[in-house]
Amino acid sequence: MANKKKVILIVDDDIDMINYLTKLLNNIGHEVHFAQTLTQAQVKFDKIVPHLIFLDINLDDENGFQFIKYVRKIDRYRRIKFIMISSLTSKKALAVSKEHDTDGYLVKPINNDILMKTIRKIQPSLDFPTAKNLKPSFTGVMAKLLGNLIKISEVKLTLRSKVKFLEKQKINLDSKFIKKLDLEHAQFIIQGQSKDVSTGVYDTDVQLIGLNDADLREIRKIKTKKG
Repeated sequence: MANKKKVILIVDDDIDMINYLTKLLNNIGHEVHFAQTLTQAQVKFDKIVPHLIFLDINLDDENGFQFIKYVRKIDRYRRIKFIMISSLTSKKALAVSKEHDTDGYLVKPINNDILMKTIRKIQPSLDFPTAKNLKPSFTGVMAKLLGNLIKISEVKLTLRSKVKFLEKQKINLDSKFIKKLDLEHAQFIIQGQSKDVSTGVYDTDVQLIGLNDADLREIRKIKTKKG
Protein backbone atom coordinates (compact mmCIF):
# COMPACT_ATOMS: atom_id res chain seq x y z
CA MET A 1 0.00 0.00 0.00
CA ALA A 2 2.92 2.31 0.63
CA ASN A 3 3.61 2.47 -3.14
CA LYS A 4 -0.01 3.03 -4.19
CA LYS A 5 -1.51 6.34 -3.17
CA LYS A 6 -5.06 6.08 -1.80
CA VAL A 7 -7.70 8.63 -0.86
CA ILE A 8 -8.57 8.29 2.83
CA LEU A 9 -11.33 10.03 4.79
CA ILE A 10 -11.16 10.41 8.59
CA VAL A 11 -14.48 11.06 10.35
CA ASP A 12 -13.89 11.96 14.00
CA ASP A 13 -14.79 14.86 16.29
CA ASP A 14 -11.41 14.60 18.08
CA ILE A 15 -9.01 16.96 16.33
CA ASP A 16 -6.00 15.35 18.05
CA MET A 17 -6.97 11.97 16.59
CA ILE A 18 -7.46 13.57 13.16
CA ASN A 19 -4.00 15.18 13.32
CA TYR A 20 -2.40 11.94 14.47
CA LEU A 21 -3.92 9.83 11.69
CA THR A 22 -3.38 12.50 9.05
CA LYS A 23 0.31 12.83 9.81
CA LEU A 24 0.87 9.08 9.84
CA LEU A 25 -1.09 8.42 6.65
CA ASN A 26 0.49 11.36 4.82
CA ASN A 27 3.93 10.06 5.78
CA ILE A 28 3.24 6.77 4.01
CA GLY A 29 2.08 8.54 0.87
CA HIS A 30 -1.69 8.85 1.02
CA GLU A 31 -4.11 11.71 0.34
CA VAL A 32 -6.01 12.39 3.57
CA HIS A 33 -9.24 14.34 4.16
CA PHE A 34 -11.26 14.72 7.34
CA ALA A 35 -14.68 15.64 8.72
CA GLN A 36 -15.88 16.23 12.28
CA THR A 37 -19.63 15.74 11.75
CA LEU A 38 -21.76 13.41 9.63
CA THR A 39 -22.97 16.36 7.55
CA GLN A 40 -19.38 17.33 6.77
CA ALA A 41 -18.57 13.69 6.09
CA GLN A 42 -21.35 13.34 3.52
CA VAL A 43 -20.28 16.49 1.68
CA LYS A 44 -16.64 15.39 1.71
CA PHE A 45 -17.53 11.85 0.64
CA ASP A 46 -19.53 13.04 -2.37
CA LYS A 47 -16.61 15.21 -3.43
CA ILE A 48 -13.63 12.84 -3.06
CA VAL A 49 -15.02 9.25 -3.07
CA PRO A 50 -12.39 7.71 -0.77
CA HIS A 51 -10.91 4.22 -0.94
CA LEU A 52 -10.89 3.92 2.86
CA ILE A 53 -12.76 5.60 5.73
CA PHE A 54 -11.64 5.76 9.36
CA LEU A 55 -14.89 6.30 11.27
CA ASP A 56 -15.46 7.12 14.93
CA ILE A 57 -18.49 5.31 16.39
CA ASN A 58 -19.59 8.10 18.73
CA LEU A 59 -19.43 11.62 17.36
CA ASP A 60 -21.01 14.60 19.15
CA ASP A 61 -24.71 13.61 19.41
CA GLU A 62 -24.30 11.40 16.32
CA ASN A 63 -23.77 7.71 15.62
CA GLY A 64 -21.05 6.86 13.14
CA PHE A 65 -22.91 3.81 11.89
CA GLN A 66 -25.44 6.15 10.26
CA PHE A 67 -22.69 7.26 7.90
CA ILE A 68 -22.04 3.66 6.86
CA LYS A 69 -25.70 3.38 5.81
CA TYR A 70 -25.35 6.56 3.75
CA VAL A 71 -22.25 5.26 1.96
CA ARG A 72 -23.71 1.78 1.35
CA LYS A 73 -26.69 3.28 -0.47
CA ILE A 74 -24.23 4.65 -3.00
CA ASP A 75 -21.56 1.96 -2.83
CA ARG A 76 -23.80 -1.11 -2.99
CA TYR A 77 -20.95 -3.43 -3.91
CA ARG A 78 -18.98 -2.31 -0.83
CA ARG A 79 -15.84 -1.26 -2.66
CA ILE A 80 -15.19 1.45 -0.06
CA LYS A 81 -13.73 0.04 3.15
CA PHE A 82 -14.38 1.11 6.75
CA ILE A 83 -12.12 0.92 9.78
CA MET A 84 -13.94 1.85 12.98
CA ILE A 85 -12.10 3.82 15.66
CA SER A 86 -13.51 4.05 19.18
CA SER A 87 -12.74 4.07 22.87
CA LEU A 88 -15.45 1.42 23.32
CA THR A 89 -14.14 -2.06 24.07
CA SER A 90 -17.41 -3.81 24.86
CA LYS A 91 -18.47 -6.97 23.02
CA LYS A 92 -21.66 -5.16 22.03
CA ALA A 93 -19.74 -2.42 20.19
CA LEU A 94 -17.65 -5.01 18.36
CA ALA A 95 -20.76 -7.01 17.46
CA VAL A 96 -22.55 -3.94 16.05
CA SER A 97 -19.46 -3.10 14.03
CA LYS A 98 -19.44 -6.59 12.51
CA GLU A 99 -23.16 -6.34 11.77
CA HIS A 100 -22.35 -3.32 9.59
CA ASP A 101 -19.71 -5.39 7.76
CA THR A 102 -16.81 -3.13 8.64
CA ASP A 103 -13.24 -4.05 7.77
CA GLY A 104 -11.43 -3.33 11.02
CA TYR A 105 -11.84 -2.04 14.57
CA LEU A 106 -9.21 0.04 16.37
CA VAL A 107 -9.45 0.99 20.03
CA LYS A 108 -8.32 4.44 21.17
CA PRO A 109 -5.61 5.33 21.96
CA ILE A 110 -4.47 3.70 18.74
CA ASN A 111 -1.21 1.78 18.71
CA ASN A 112 1.04 2.60 15.73
CA ASP A 113 2.03 -1.01 15.08
CA ILE A 114 -1.57 -2.25 15.21
CA LEU A 115 -2.65 0.56 12.88
CA MET A 116 0.02 -0.28 10.30
CA LYS A 117 -0.76 -3.99 10.53
CA THR A 118 -4.46 -3.23 9.93
CA ILE A 119 -3.67 -1.10 6.88
CA ARG A 120 -1.38 -3.76 5.40
CA LYS A 121 -4.07 -6.39 5.91
CA ILE A 122 -6.73 -4.35 4.13
CA GLN A 123 -4.42 -3.19 1.32
CA PRO A 124 -5.34 -5.81 -1.33
CA SER A 125 -9.02 -4.83 -1.22
CA LEU A 126 -8.55 -1.07 -1.64
CA ASP A 127 -8.12 -0.86 -5.41
CA PHE A 128 -11.25 0.16 -7.31
CA PRO A 129 -12.00 -2.13 -10.28
CA THR A 130 -11.28 -1.02 -13.84
CA ALA A 131 -14.14 -1.25 -16.31
CA LYS A 132 -13.20 -1.93 -19.91
CA ASN A 133 -15.19 -2.98 -22.94
CA LEU A 134 -13.16 -6.05 -23.92
CA LYS A 135 -15.26 -6.89 -26.99
CA PRO A 136 -16.60 -4.14 -29.30
CA SER A 137 -19.74 -6.20 -29.89
CA PHE A 138 -20.53 -6.36 -26.18
CA THR A 139 -22.88 -3.47 -25.37
CA GLY A 140 -24.91 -4.92 -22.53
CA VAL A 141 -23.49 -2.67 -19.80
CA MET A 142 -24.59 0.89 -19.06
CA ALA A 143 -23.36 3.19 -16.33
CA LYS A 144 -24.09 6.71 -15.16
CA LEU A 145 -21.45 9.06 -13.83
CA LEU A 146 -21.35 12.57 -12.41
CA GLY A 147 -18.91 15.07 -13.84
CA ASN A 148 -18.25 18.67 -14.82
CA LEU A 149 -17.73 20.17 -18.27
CA ILE A 150 -14.66 22.32 -17.74
CA LYS A 151 -13.77 23.28 -21.33
CA ILE A 152 -15.46 23.43 -24.74
CA SER A 153 -14.34 24.31 -28.27
CA GLU A 154 -15.74 23.89 -31.76
CA VAL A 155 -14.44 20.32 -31.95
CA LYS A 156 -14.34 18.92 -28.42
CA LEU A 157 -15.15 19.36 -24.75
CA THR A 158 -13.35 18.21 -21.63
CA LEU A 159 -15.21 16.20 -18.99
CA ARG A 160 -13.79 16.09 -15.44
CA SER A 161 -15.03 13.12 -13.42
CA LYS A 162 -14.03 10.26 -11.15
CA VAL A 163 -14.08 7.73 -13.99
CA LYS A 164 -10.99 6.93 -16.04
CA PHE A 165 -11.84 5.95 -19.61
CA LEU A 166 -9.32 3.67 -21.28
CA GLU A 167 -10.47 3.56 -24.89
CA LYS A 168 -12.44 5.28 -27.63
CA GLN A 169 -16.21 5.00 -27.15
CA LYS A 170 -19.48 6.85 -27.61
CA ILE A 171 -21.22 8.35 -24.57
CA ASN A 172 -24.42 10.26 -23.83
CA LEU A 173 -24.28 13.59 -22.00
CA ASP A 174 -27.22 14.78 -19.92
CA SER A 175 -26.21 18.36 -19.16
CA LYS A 176 -28.13 21.60 -18.64
CA PHE A 177 -25.26 23.38 -20.38
CA ILE A 178 -25.54 21.11 -23.44
CA LYS A 179 -29.32 21.58 -23.49
CA LYS A 180 -28.99 25.36 -23.22
CA LEU A 181 -26.72 25.37 -26.28
CA ASP A 182 -29.10 22.98 -28.06
CA LEU A 183 -26.28 20.51 -28.75
CA GLU A 184 -28.18 17.36 -27.82
CA HIS A 185 -28.24 16.28 -31.47
CA ALA A 186 -24.43 15.99 -31.51
CA GLN A 187 -22.54 12.73 -31.06
CA PHE A 188 -20.09 12.63 -28.14
CA ILE A 189 -17.08 10.39 -28.74
CA ILE A 190 -14.31 9.85 -26.19
CA GLN A 191 -11.05 10.24 -28.08
CA GLY A 192 -8.81 8.10 -25.92
CA GLN A 193 -7.53 7.41 -22.44
CA SER A 194 -8.37 9.94 -19.72
CA LYS A 195 -5.66 12.06 -18.12
CA ASP A 196 -4.94 12.00 -14.38
CA VAL A 197 -5.69 15.32 -12.64
CA SER A 198 -5.34 14.20 -9.03
CA THR A 199 -5.97 11.01 -7.09
CA GLY A 200 -9.24 9.59 -8.38
CA VAL A 201 -10.04 12.58 -10.64
CA TYR A 202 -9.63 12.47 -14.43
CA ASP A 203 -10.04 14.73 -17.47
CA THR A 204 -11.50 13.14 -20.59
CA ASP A 205 -11.51 14.76 -24.03
CA VAL A 206 -14.81 14.21 -25.82
CA GLN A 207 -15.06 14.84 -29.56
CA LEU A 208 -18.15 16.70 -30.86
CA ILE A 209 -19.51 15.29 -34.10
CA GLY A 210 -22.47 16.55 -36.13
CA LEU A 211 -22.41 20.25 -35.24
CA ASN A 212 -23.80 22.76 -37.72
CA ASP A 213 -22.76 26.37 -38.37
CA ALA A 214 -25.27 27.72 -35.83
CA ASP A 215 -23.85 25.42 -33.15
CA LEU A 216 -20.32 26.60 -33.86
CA ARG A 217 -21.38 30.26 -33.63
CA GLU A 218 -22.93 29.68 -30.19
CA ILE A 219 -19.78 27.98 -28.92
CA ARG A 220 -17.61 30.84 -30.23
CA LYS A 221 -19.81 33.33 -28.36
CA ILE A 222 -19.13 31.47 -25.10
CA LYS A 223 -15.39 31.44 -25.74
CA THR A 224 -15.44 35.16 -26.55
CA LYS A 225 -17.29 35.99 -23.32
CA LYS A 226 -14.84 33.96 -21.24
CA GLY A 227 -11.89 35.57 -22.97
